Amino acid sequence: MRRRAAFIVCLLLAAAFFACQRPLFAGRQRPLLTYNLNFQLSQTNFVDTIAIDWERHQVLVPVTIGGREYRFLFDTGASQCVVYDDAPIEGCRHAGHIPSYDAIGRRDTVEVVTLPPMTIGSTTFTGCQATVQHRTVRRHDIDGIVGFSLIAKGLSAKIDVRRQHLILTDRRDFFSRETSYTERYRLNYNVPYVRVNPFGRYTEQVMFDTGSRQFYAINATSFQRATARRGADATDGVQLLGRAFGRQAIGFSGAEPAGELLRLKLSALRFGDFLFTDVVTATTRGGSHLGAAMLDYGTLTILPRRRLLCFQPYDGGNQCAVRNEQPDIAFIDADGQPAVGMVVDGSTPYQRGFRPGDVIISIDDRPVSSFSQFVGWGFEQGREYRFLVRHQSGLTEELRWVRRPLTTKE
Repeated sequence: MRRRAAFIVCLLLAAAFFACQRPLFAGRQRPLLTYNLNFQLSQTNFVDTIAIDWERHQVLVPVTIGGREYRFLFDTGASQCVVYDDAPIEGCRHAGHIPSYDAIGRRDTVEVVTLPPMTIGSTTFTGCQATVQHRTVRRHDIDGIVGFSLIAKGLSAKIDVRRQHLILTDRRDFFSRETSYTERYRLNYNVPYVRVNPFGRYTEQVMFDTGSRQFYAINATSFQRATARRGADATDGVQLLGRAFGRQAIGFSGAEPAGELLRLKLSALRFGDFLFTDVVTATTRGGSHLGAAMLDYGTLTILPRRRLLCFQPYDGGNQCAVRNEQPDIAFIDADGQPAVGMVVDGSTPYQRGFRPGDVIISIDDRPVSSFSQFVGWGFEQGREYRFLVRHQSGLTEELRWVRRPLTTKE
């Protein structure tokens, strides 16, 4: 009798548990969509050489939809295609919702649409899905994003920014005779992660992200843990160039949380058996990643069937010097207005009075009404500008800023 009573109690507890879970799927709510590769290609056994634009360390690909040509960013850090809510593309059909993570790791639930047939080169992709994202700044030169789903479908891709073309092929062995430095990648959130060695004996899996214009960025927490765990030799090959408190990375959901940011110089960053020397980087609250600036130094081939990234240096050899720079100051969107997100301690902007949180009111006596306006200002390198800023104290002050010319390929 006691066993029967206990059994009944267990049934009642189980029923109560599942009853508590039901509202998650009750009424009009439905489970979120999952990653989808169920799109079709118009041809097989093909090789396409597609002209691209290489602008500000971004690979821009011509895409035709509904007879109209668009420019999409080729972004390996996006799991699938992206369109924007401020510039909708005609013919998209609502498909549901899906979890989405932006560049700084924030999670959101976003709408998914099925794109009209999309042509890249001589191949038409039918049934591709895209997430609908909101962007802080509307750019008239980027209409959407081609994500990693095209590669994950089985297309090999070779990016050559010196010749300004992208080769897409479904032929398994098309690139097999090429000699390159290779590193195997794994998929995490359906985008490629590859192992690099930035200093000492420390290695980490980083996102290969052509959507980022940087060469390399390391997560601040990862760097702190690595240096604390590895002891005295942890930072062999690392030089501290400066410190800042603030934020500079921006995702779809806004800027990263504020915190201490370090500017570092790495004597060498190892990718497989290849060395990138004299690399300047900065810590970030977002994820560690290897960005599109890597493409300045060689071609990059992605082989999805073997999960390989293959690097071919333009100038030969087993290493090259990067000698890049990082900005002394970064600007972010603060409730629609441009503001100083980060300024390196002791730098020229710091000495001139800029501090994190300063809101930009006007430039050369011209009012600044929005962050979008600020981004599109067209600052000339080497020219001095007069910024009227409002400090966090509420006081206003005129400060002078020069967009520092970069001495590298950036």
